[in-house]
Amino acid sequence: MPRKVRPIRICGDVAYVPLTKGYESIIDAADVYLVDCYNWFAIPVGSTVYAARSDYSGKKMRMVYVHRTIMGEPDGLQVDHRDGGGLNNRRGNLRLATSSQNMQNRRMARNNKSGFKGASLHKGSGKWKAQIRINRELIYLGLFTSPEEAHAAYCRASKKYHGEFGRTE
Repeated sequence: MPRKVRPIRICGDVAYVPLTKGYESIIDAADVYLVDCYNWFAIPVGSTVYAARSDYSGKKMRMVYVHRTIMGEPDGLQVDHRDGGGLNNRRGNLRLATSSQNMQNRRMARNNKSGFKGASLHKGSGKWKAQIRINRELIYLGLFTSPEEAHAAYCRASKKYHGEFGRTE
């Protein structure tokens, strides 16, 4: 007996792919043909939820993600979600990126105590330290009197070194 595939809902140029756990992935209606013959599920990875399916066609099961399916499974590159939303898989929100570029687009860490990306309290001085990671190397940007000033230094460095991939919030 053939398995039943959950129907995709299309509204204009946007399509909604139903996932497990009550989630939906958003794709362009023009890309429905790439995903419509599979049941997709929601998979949380850290603080982000992605749309994926299991592929048992090889020797081992592998995970296939909607965003990589839409972008054509690029070898050696990752697919970055511009807005950081793992379920927004419209082509305008997806871009090819190196691993380093993809990391530059990360959200602020959950355990951040300053409330500002790139700013942390320097215990020895009681001032606010700014630092940024560039190609896996942590670069010290200076000490500041407020977390806002440290964050501003981080934002300037992010714009300079991370360019379009830099996320400052």
